[in-house]
Order: sequence, then C-alpha cells, then structure tokens
Amino acid sequence: MKKDNKYEPVMPEYLKKNLGLDQPRRSQRSSNGNIKNRAGIKTKGNVKSRVNVNSNSDPKSKSIVKTNSSSKPKANAKKTSTKAKKAKTPLATNQSTSNKASVAKAPKQSVGKNSTKKLKSSSSKNSNYRNPYVGKGSKNDVDGIYSRNKGAELNSKRKNNIKAQNVKTSSVKKTKKTKKKKKRSANLLYPVIYFISIFLGFVFAGGDKERYISKGRKDSLDFKFFRVLSVGFVVVLFVVMLLNIITPTSKTSVAENRELQQRPSMSLSRLIDGKFASEYTKFLSDQFINRDGLIKLKAKLDLMLGKKEINGVYIAKNDYLMEGFKRSDDSSTLSKLSEINKFTSNNTGLKVSMMLVPNKAEIYSNLLPKSNPNDSQKEYVNFVKKNLDSKIKLIELFDVFEKNKNNIDLYFKTDHHWTTDGAYLAYVEYCKTLNLEPINENMLERNLASDSFKGSLYYKNGAEIGFPDELYLYLNKNEDKPVLVKYYDDLKKVPSLYDASKLQGRDPYEVFTGGNHTQIKIRTNIDTKRKLLVVKDSYANAMLPFLVNNFSEITVVDLRYFTGSLQDVIQNNEFTDVLFLNNINTFNTDSSILSVND
Repeated sequence: MKKDNKYEPVMPEYLKKNLGLDQPRRSQRSSNGNIKNRAGIKTKGNVKSRVNVNSNSDPKSKSIVKTNSSSKPKANAKKTSTKAKKAKTPLATNQSTSNKASVAKAPKQSVGKNSTKKLKSSSSKNSNYRNPYVGKGSKNDVDGIYSRNKGAELNSKRKNNIKAQNVKTSSVKKTKKTKKKKKRSANLLYPVIYFISIFLGFVFAGGDKERYISKGRKDSLDFKFFRVLSVGFVVVLFVVMLLNIITPTSKTSVAENRELQQRPSMSLSRLIDGKFASEYTKFLSDQFINRDGLIKLKAKLDLMLGKKEINGVYIAKNDYLMEGFKRSDDSSTLSKLSEINKFTSNNTGLKVSMMLVPNKAEIYSNLLPKSNPNDSQKEYVNFVKKNLDSKIKLIELFDVFEKNKNNIDLYFKTDHHWTTDGAYLAYVEYCKTLNLEPINENMLERNLASDSFKGSLYYKNGAEIGFPDELYLYLNKNEDKPVLVKYYDDLKKVPSLYDASKLQGRDPYEVFTGGNHTQIKIRTNIDTKRKLLVVKDSYANAMLPFLVNNFSEITVVDLRYFTGSLQDVIQNNEFTDVLFLNNINTFNTDSSILSVND
C-alpha cells in the first residue's frame, strides 16, 4: 500500500454486508427523492454511490467513489458531517479535489479509544478529511457523536447568548427606569431640602440654601415659598381669630384649677389707664381655642424627653403627682397680712384664727425628684407668723402631718387637695386651738364614695399620668343632727353637704358642697350660740362636714368669686368666730384676700 500523508481507513467486511456493498448494484432514484439501490435499501439525500470491482485485485479490496449531485466541494468537515447527519445516510465519504479517492488495501483496525484519537488528529491535520463511518447506527460513529455534541454545544451557546442579550436589554431597561425614578426623586428632593433649609434658617438664623440648590432654582423657590408663606399666614391668622370669636368662653379650667379671665368691659377710662388692654390680653390667653389640647401636646413632648416636671407638676415616687412651691415676693405677702390685721382690728368682737395648709410637696418632699427648685413652706409660714397680729391664732399642721404621713393618706395622689383623713386631722387641731371638743372618730362612718378619682393634677400635667385614687366620705352616725345648706349663687337649699352627682363628673372633689360657691349658709341643730364665718379656698370644702358638729351656723365665703362686701355679711350675721382657711399655694399666689375689708 502506497503510504501517503492521508490516513484512509478500510471498511470492515461485516459493515459491507450490512450495507449491501459486497456486490455491485445500480441505484435508482425514487419519486420522493430517496435513493433506491437494487438490494431495495433506501437512502435519503442526493448521494450517488458506485462500487467498482477490480478483477485483478483482491476481492476484499474495493474502491469507493462518492459523488454529489451538486458537484460542489465541501471543504469544511463540520458542515459535511452535519449534512450527513441531516440526510441520515448510512455512508459518508471524503471528497478530494478530483472528486475521486482510491482506497488502498489495509489491515483491519479496531475502533476504540486509540483509533478515535488517531481519527481526530488526522482530521485536524487535513481539513478535507472526512471519516466514512458517520452513518447513524454504525458502531464506529465517532465523528457523528463528535458532530452531534458540537452541534448541541453550539445550540446551548446560542441559547446562552440569547439569554445574556435578553438579560442585558432588561437590565438596560431597568437602569433606564431607575434613572427616571432617581431623576424624579432628585426633583422632589430639591424642594424638600430647600424648605428644610428655610425652616432651619428661621430657627437658627442660618441655613445655606445655595450650597444645595442652584441660584435660578433658588430664586423661583424663594418667590413661591414666601408668597405661599405670607398668604398662608394671613389665612391661618384670620381663621384662628374667627374661631376665637365664635367659640363660647369658659368660666373655669379644671386642668389648671383656676378661674379663667372673662371678656372685659370697655370704657374710656379703662382704655386710658391701660386696664382694658391688659385684661383683654389675659382673656385671649385664657380663652384660646383648644387650650387644653395644646397643653396636652406640650406635656406629651416633655414626657418623651424624660422630664420629671411637666406644666408645674412633678412626677414623684409612689405614683404621686405634686405641685411645687415658689415663694412670692415678701412685699405681696406683707400686703395681704396687713389687710388681715386690719380686718381683725376692725372686728374686735370676733375670735379670728388662720390655718395655712401645707401641700404634699412639703410633707412628702422625700418623694420628689432630686432636681426640684422648691422653696421651704415652713419658712414661709414662719414669715407669716412673725408679721401676723398676735390676736390671730395661727394653726400649724406641720408636726401632726409629719407624724401621721406614713400611716394615713393625707393627700390624693392625683389631686392637689387633701383627703378627708387629712381634713379630719386638721379639724382636730383647730378644735384644740379654740378649746372645742372635736367629734369622736367612732361617731363617724367612713364610706367609699369613689375608687376612680382622678384629680386636678392628673389633668393639669397634660399627659394624664397617674393612677386613680379612692375618695372617702365621713357620715355622722347620729341621724338626729341634720343640716340645711343654702347656696346663694344657685338660690337653692339642700339637706346635705354632699352632692353625689359630682362623683360622676370630671372633678369628683366637688362632691363636697357641690364645688366652690360665692356664699353658703349652713344651719345645724347643734345647741350652741357659736357661729362661724369661714373665708376660704377649696381646701375648706372637705373640712366643713366636721365643723358642723361644733357650730349652730356656718357662713362660707370664697373671696375669689364673691363680689359683694364682706363687712355687710358680718353686720347681717352674729358671728363669734372667723377662720381664714387656705392652702399655702393659694395664699401665696392669689390676691383676692386683699378685698377682705371691702
């Protein structure tokens, strides 16, 4: 066999028999385009095969010639292999430049790993080489498997490329969308930064707007902002003023525990001396719309900041809410004391006494927060005692309250008032000072009137902090001692010092005498000639049920609401005793006592 650079393998005999190539036969083309040989085997494609037998040579050696109907040479081995795969031909031949190739006699070669390597190496050396064993079903289908694998790899690569392109296009779309969103958010961000900088500029007199916003945009935003600001300010001011005019006025504030300023009357003299202007300013402040709501909002903010003193109320230990004490100028206290001294000198036939009740910030000072700027109430009472007329008997309660503060609840936890137990201790001290016999505690029946009492400090702090208190009433077991109470402002008479309907209201402390009144007259069936005039604040309301056991008649006047003449009341009644009863805070801040001699 002539050695050549080309490696041309020999077809095995068993394959020739299977393919019908052991005998020469002419192939005929059928009507459907398939090739039909004489043996009856059909093959697809435009492949013509002719077998020439050389008589002089060995019968085993044959020459195989493959011709294409198109007679076009196929240089690429991959294309021919894929074409052969599509045509499903049982035989594929290699086409040379002369369209003929002689196959020399060669020994049989086994198809295995080594042979596949040789076939692959030979095909890589000569691009025109074509392995004849590519038929589907052949045992030596090496190039067919290789071509099919290559095709699968190409298809998978194409699919991956298409997916990658789709991912890129989708990512580009997403980036475009995100860019649009970023542009929109950036457009919204500029006005927000601008208005924040304007606000900070107002608050801190700074705010560099030009650092974040361009000059042209800043000028346009400036114009819009100040136009909206000026128009909005005028509209809000007009609406608030209109609502203040329409809203009805309130007389008292339960949250602040004080009388509110009413609309002042206008006159030429009041305009000239400035009284009308000052009173009208107070009126606008007290009667401002939703005043309680604004106080509550401020209290919530203070509580969030961790403050222990909110709207003048201390959040103390053991669930106590306490008012502080800030001593007023000594000159104002001296003017009040001088009026009381004058009253005593003008009414020499009366036994005058005075009781200043300390509040719980003094008695329970150990429960207050460490940082509390409270003044000493004991020092204040000592100052009053020094400047008070010696004829006036001052009842001091510091010692008795200090002695019983751990055994008795002297004050409500959520209210600024004392309890009925604290009032009873003060009543006993008063009787000792005036040589009166106090009613025995065994003669009184202690009844629970309310277990959900929320006092003035609960509402005054604004945040409504605190736990409900229990309110007890003392009733006389001796039913033969009725009373008749006349209320001058309501023009009514009732047979009791208690008003049970007030227990369901916002201020259950008003159960005592129905709250504060200008003037009350209480008549009892006590066999005594002693009659008492009480000039008081709300602390006296809880003590009156005990005082009715020692006087035949008691007249109560609250100078904070009383507009008449106290001297007329004294002249129309035969009083033997006068009691000025106030808690220290009221006496320190209120100036109504100055009208005691009117």
